[in-house]
Amino acid sequence: MKKKPCFDVPCDEEKVQAAIALSRAAFLAGEARQMLSPVEFLWDQSKFLKKRWWALQGLLLTFVCLMLCRLEADYLIRRCLGLAGPLFVILILPELWKNRNFDAMEVECTTYYTIRAIYAARLALFAGVDLLLLSAFFAAASMAAKLTLWEMLIQFLLPFNVTCCICFRMLYSRRIRSEAFAMLLCILWTGVWAMLILNDRIYPVISTPVWAAALAASFLGMGCALCRGQKKWQQILEVKPLWI
Repeated sequence: MKKKPCFDVPCDEEKVQAAIALSRAAFLAGEARQMLSPVEFLWDQSKFLKKRWWALQGLLLTFVCLMLCRLEADYLIRRCLGLAGPLFVILILPELWKNRNFDAMEVECTTYYTIRAIYAARLALFAGVDLLLLSAFFAAASMAAKLTLWEMLIQFLLPFNVTCCICFRMLYSRRIRSEAFAMLLCILWTGVWAMLILNDRIYPVISTPVWAAALAASFLGMGCALCRGQKKWQQILEVKPLWI
């Protein structure tokens, strides 16, 4: 049986690195010539999002609005709104987590755009659509159920913001990768909120400054979670773009 010839070809490491640097520069130059505008990039990212979650969010708000028109007891209205806020956020979890669930981080690191840009675009899309949905919901609820803006902020937006803080904190966590665990925390928070607002001994004694401080803290916490994730995305998600 003939032995295959063995070729001992010397390898110059410096030349190999130079070739890699040239190919990287050629790739970046080619991508720079066909750079997408921010609007085009958002449009492309929107194609990867499943629109059914937006439809479910719209159906949830429609159902809540119809219930508010029929309910007269104040505590029922509070419970309805308090549960709707966290549920509204939970519906976006599958889309935000799908890259981590399917281990697609390494694949997206081979593209020209960073995971930071991809997540920022998708969060912007969700924020834009959710803002439209919530604006329509607030307007309809205020006219149909005679709810004031302050009631909507406290009863709906406060638990909504806290749920967002939990989701973003889990999303940008290095140790916890489970979507189910994040959903469990959101459900636990919903239970805590429901117990608070249905407790006739605690809820009435909470003053307006306390509610205002809690609302401000929820906005601050959500902003900090987003900023932390966008600034430290590479260390948190444990990936590195191949072309940077």
